[in-house]
Amino acid sequence: MPHPRSPLHAVVFGSAALVSLAVLAAPARALEPKEMIETAKVACLESAGKNGWQTEVAEVISARTLDSDRVEVIFNLTRDGSSKARLTCPYSISKGVMGTLGEAAAGVLEPIAPPDLSVPVDRTRAWWLLLPIGLGLLSWGALRAREGDAALAAGGSGGGVVRGVADGQWLAEAAARDGLLEVREHADGASAVLHRVRNGDSVSLTGVRRGDWLEVSQGGWVREIEVRYDSGRVVFR
Repeated sequence: MPHPRSPLHAVVFGSAALVSLAVLAAPARALEPKEMIETAKVACLESAGKNGWQTEVAEVISARTLDSDRVEVIFNLTRDGSSKARLTCPYSISKGVMGTLGEAAAGVLEPIAPPDLSVPVDRTRAWWLLLPIGLGLLSWGALRAREGDAALAAGGSGGGVVRGVADGQWLAEAAARDGLLEVREHADGASAVLHRVRNGDSVSLTGVRRGDWLEVSQGGWVREIEVRYDSGRVVFR
C-alpha cells in the first residue's frame, strides 16, 4: 500500500519542479546555492526511495553547498517506520548523487544514538595528578623538621617526648597544675627555683631520676608528675 505523502515531501518535489523550470528557462545561468540544495534534496530522496528508504517521512537534518558543483544533505530516514538512521548524501550538480544511498560509496549511514561523553584516562600520565600531593607532603615534612630544630635550639614547645636531643637526653612537655613548671636547683621541693617553664613548652631531660624528680639537661630538676613524655622511649637511670 503506498504511503501518504508528507508536507516535507510535497515541498521538496514542488521546489524541484520550480528549479527544473528555472533551469529550462535559463540553461546558461548557474544555479544559486538555494536552488542547488533543493535539487540535491530531490535527487537524494529519489535515490533513497529506490533503496528501500521511506522518503515520505524523511527529515532533513542539514543541507549545505560545498562549492559551485557539490552539495551535502543529511537526512533522518527509516526503512521499517520505527528505527531511524542518519544518512549523508553527497550530490554533484553535474554528476548527480555520488553512488548509491545507504551504501559506503554514497556516504556514512550512522544509527542515531546518544553521544559517548566518556573520556578514557591515560594511565601513563595519571601519576601527574599525584605530583602536587607529593610536593605538599615534602614541604610539610621539611617545615616540621625545621620547626623541630628551632624548638630544640630554643627550648620551644613540643608534644611530649619528640626525639632524643643527644645520647640520653629527651624532650618532655611541661604540664604543671598551675600552668608553670618549676625547675628547682635540687631534687627537692624546698630547694630554690631556678626558672619556670610555661605549660606546652619543652624541657630537655637527661634520663636521670631521683625518686619522683627528673633531671633537666640545662641544670635543675622537675617533678615527674608535672611533665609529659614517652615512657616507652626514655630509659631512666
